[in-house]
Amino acid sequence: MSNLLIVPVLIPILLGVFTYLKDKRIYTIAIAILFISLITTIVLAYSSIEKPIILSLGGYSAPYGIQLYGDLMSLLFVIVSIVVVIVVLYFQYINQLKDLTVPFILFILAGVNGSFLTADIFNLFVMFEVMLLSSFILIVVGKKKYQFKASITYVVLNLIGSWVFLIGIGILYRVYGTLNFAHLGMRMEEAGFIPEHAVIVLLFVVVFSLKSALFVFIWLPRSYSVLSYEIGAVFAALLTKVGVYAMIRTTTVIFVPYQSMLSPIILYMATATVIIGMLGVIKYKEIKLMFCYQIILSIGIIYYGISTFSQKGIDGAVMYTLNDMLVKSCLFLLAGLIVKRFGLINMKYKQGLFYHAKVTAMIVLFFVFAIGGMPFTGGFPGKLLILQAGMDAHPLGYAIVMVIGTFVGMFAMIRMFITLFFGEENRSCVQLNDAQRHELNKPYGKKLTVIGVVLVITCMISIFATPLQQHLSAIHYERYIENVMMGG
Repeated sequence: MSNLLIVPVLIPILLGVFTYLKDKRIYTIAIAILFISLITTIVLAYSSIEKPIILSLGGYSAPYGIQLYGDLMSLLFVIVSIVVVIVVLYFQYINQLKDLTVPFILFILAGVNGSFLTADIFNLFVMFEVMLLSSFILIVVGKKKYQFKASITYVVLNLIGSWVFLIGIGILYRVYGTLNFAHLGMRMEEAGFIPEHAVIVLLFVVVFSLKSALFVFIWLPRSYSVLSYEIGAVFAALLTKVGVYAMIRTTTVIFVPYQSMLSPIILYMATATVIIGMLGVIKYKEIKLMFCYQIILSIGIIYYGISTFSQKGIDGAVMYTLNDMLVKSCLFLLAGLIVKRFGLINMKYKQGLFYHAKVTAMIVLFFVFAIGGMPFTGGFPGKLLILQAGMDAHPLGYAIVMVIGTFVGMFAMIRMFITLFFGEENRSCVQLNDAQRHELNKPYGKKLTVIGVVLVITCMISIFATPLQQHLSAIHYERYIENVMMGG
């Protein structure tokens, strides 16, 4: 069973190489094999409930060998990542888009899954680079001038982040003599809090904050807003969430003696991020920019849960992040679907699209409520746990900021919903001849069906919230060291 842990990393790499050969059936082959990988990962996740799955590559045990570690948290992140990529590839297949982007989407998936499963910090850096190099290429696909301009900020800031990451790894190895998560955690616990070593910890906090757009967010709106809707869905769902996962894993396994120092720092950055996200969603009416600031707003709320360093706060952050990955990707895809079906959308005027897209309107409304964490949506249980943990660990004022941020974000999305779907019908946007309408309607229903499936998955997070939280709580992050060092 443990050998299967390499599948979510290896399959996307092999698929990426194969699809680069430009076989005519690349979408069909990629989706089919990724679906097999998804089923395999679901089986692994179910098995990990009883005991984490550990794979020592080459048979070399920790701390000297390279380990992959699959507990329920990491495997759930992998499952959601694969689902997102399958949906995006299906959309591209239906749209009959050129296959140039497919290998790099798959390489991003390999880097993301590797980041979720690796058990040492140097391989985390390697997986980050696999993911980032592929994302650099996808940003400039299209050769538009504004894409190159937007890519400069993205590339420069992420290269700085990678440089700081590598410096931190070097110093960490110099001081503690190991890079394995569990071995580092054991040695840091033995050493206790050392003020001089706090700088090392802060280097990693800066890196993961930058990667997840916590406070240092300037790269995200500029770069994500120039992407196609399909590529934007991949970026919105996966890239920032890897930073979130890395922060959770390192602060609960490695940097445990420094949690009391990190808690207020992360709290202040999370609060500032929520405020910035609120201002952004209110200010901008262009759909992509609004979604970008929704991502930033959600990141702030997630980190508010992480800042508590409590089991409830971490569980809530994980559950909310899983839901957010699905919701944000679907919103980008739905926006692209609407633009392709009805033409360019001007948010200054009401469009009246409800007359032509009632089912789409209902699906969009559901995802709007999911962003707000309303009851019966996938975002509700995670956000509730985050707020409960936050009120237990921090002054009430911070929780109030989070609640206000939630409602402001949902208000902005409802404003967008009303603008798009209600008011008088804007005929300039929906006038099509019969041939055009027939051509566009053929793939429209297929895409909505796939989005509907994702909607059901998000609902399952809410329906099964109690057992999910129980199993996440049973992970016992402090046992990570024992599991890896003892081989399970």
